[in-house]
Amino acid sequence: MLYPILAQAGYKIAQWVAPKTSWFSVITSNALVWKKSQPLQGKVLWMHCASLGEFEMGKPVFELFLERHPDWRGVVTFFSSSGYEARKTYSRAQVFYLPFDSPSEVKRWLAFLKPSLAVFVRYDLWPNHIHGLYKRKVPIAVIGMSASRAPWYLSRALPGIRSLFKKAISIWGVTSEQDSVILSFAGVHSSVLGNPKYDYAVHLMDQPPHKIMRTWRNLQVKPILLVGSAHLSDIAFMLKSTSINNYALWIVAHDLDQVPAMASLLEEKGFGIVYSTQDDPQVSEVFMIDEMGILPTLYALADAVFIGGGFGKATHNVLESVAKGKKAASGPNWQKIAENRELVHQEFLVPCDTPQELDEFLNHAQADGFGTNDKALKWLRAQSGSSLKIVEALEQTV
Repeated sequence: MLYPILAQAGYKIAQWVAPKTSWFSVITSNALVWKKSQPLQGKVLWMHCASLGEFEMGKPVFELFLERHPDWRGVVTFFSSSGYEARKTYSRAQVFYLPFDSPSEVKRWLAFLKPSLAVFVRYDLWPNHIHGLYKRKVPIAVIGMSASRAPWYLSRALPGIRSLFKKAISIWGVTSEQDSVILSFAGVHSSVLGNPKYDYAVHLMDQPPHKIMRTWRNLQVKPILLVGSAHLSDIAFMLKSTSINNYALWIVAHDLDQVPAMASLLEEKGFGIVYSTQDDPQVSEVFMIDEMGILPTLYALADAVFIGGGFGKATHNVLESVAKGKKAASGPNWQKIAENRELVHQEFLVPCDTPQELDEFLNHAQADGFGTNDKALKWLRAQSGSSLKIVEALEQTV
């Protein structure tokens, strides 16, 4: 295969030309931690996640496996900085960036990690990592996978990579029968193990918001419209709505680097902004929550919810709002997330293509009196339970 040669060449070139602030330089710097450490001892469960959403999906499986096997230790890797920064202090595992997918880096990484089982959540599988694990005879599982079409590494146009993935991966755990059918056309036998994201969401039901956030909530005069995992494109769209003036806006950015641009856009429209990391609780037009990790509990304080990402690739985690009994609006791009099909069908997610559709949603929320939707909570509990099924499948490989 040409891929290992190209990946190694790309790694060497990036060492010379990558800016110090680039993603490559960040993961290279992070790698110094494990490169200077002694190899791990004992049985190691390695879980890789592209970003925070995949981590939250895999977390119930990861923790249940470790509870059932207390002699194992856990390691989590991330591809994205948003995932790594949010969970780098995770108490149940050592946390790293995924090393660059070059043969030399993979060889050193696996010599340090010495995994007994590798679990990849949904996607973000890399050929040299998969090849390295296969050579070491490490069982590999993909969990929580949804497939609107066959992934690139199963393409018949890449016979070498396709053959590697088919023989190396022990478990292809998909969320639905539809996903299983799609993978079967790619020549892969998969198992419908369910979506562990539901178990994660059920766990959120009883988690209360922080006391300081309840203080902010109690001071507001207007009802609260919480914009979770917001992108700049979400804010630009919402500013076209006339009904948002009836609400106090609470905004949690998906990427904190976008906060200044969001603030600039809001200020151009005449909104005053206060910040959770700078200001004391007060009445506010726009409350910018510029910190990571607290969004899931905030939905309990919201009167209406908008989930970001729907003007990009796809909406972010809608189940977090459902776990607090809230319906949510979003942009029009929701289809790539497996559970969203059912959420739209159940009317717990309302996609909006136009500002007028958002106005209708917000006006309806006010008319409903901002109550907790017991139907949503009951439905969510009924979907949970896949984590145990996945863990039992993993146990059969080790």
